[in-house]
Amino acid sequence: MVDGKHLSATEALASVTKALDVLVLAYDRGEVGVTETARELGISRSTAHRILVTLQRTGFLYHDPGQREYSAGPQLVRMGLAAIAQLDVRRQARRPLEELSEKLQETVCLYSLDAAVVRLLDGVECRHVLRVSVLLGQELPAHVTAAGKALLALRDPADVRATLPAELPATAAGSITEWPLLEVELEEVRVRGWAADLEESAHDLHGVGVAIRNRIGDPLAAISVYAPAVRLREQDMPAVATALQETASTIARAE
Repeated sequence: MVDGKHLSATEALASVTKALDVLVLAYDRGEVGVTETARELGISRSTAHRILVTLQRTGFLYHDPGQREYSAGPQLVRMGLAAIAQLDVRRQARRPLEELSEKLQETVCLYSLDAAVVRLLDGVECRHVLRVSVLLGQELPAHVTAAGKALLALRDPADVRATLPAELPATAAGSITEWPLLEVELEEVRVRGWAADLEESAHDLHGVGVAIRNRIGDPLAAISVYAPAVRLREQDMPAVATALQETASTIARAE
């Protein structure tokens, strides 16, 4: 809805496209004003002003009331820094992931946390015929994965409550779907320093995950080992977690 009027799908898409064009222009120029935006994009001054104000209200652009120009806002900067961080940690992690996969003879993955889900950034598959496949970009509910729980455990419990859905979704029969159980699980992860996935993300699949922290202790990402439950038994997990923690430290030192 714009100015009290409902937009058609075509009009809405055109508005989004124009807003993206304005963000690209602001990025290229460093800062832009209403007149420059209207001229460069071939739109009216009123349309340019409306888009700039909307982007400023949502944090994508910043506007000093004493100036005419708009520049990159905190939301745009945050997204850019997050993208750079993901690229950096992926590059830093690649060789250690390969070495860990070779050592354990299992699939090793690198995940990032995005609100309520974890996203697979990179991974190294093992050579077993029966193995976990690496699907780059795959997203899963954070609370059902070892990597996700390792990262959630580093956050304030109230923040976790506010971020994850009230009704926790399940992806397998073992998925935790009750908040009291999840909160107990995350507290256990905080104490021991690693998380387990016991057929919570998928049937017959076990995983172990640890978080990677930067030099000041903030979480960058998480790494995990996944294997069929018959090969990665619960009693084997502490030793696997130790190997993961050593790899996480190696990646963190490369930052």
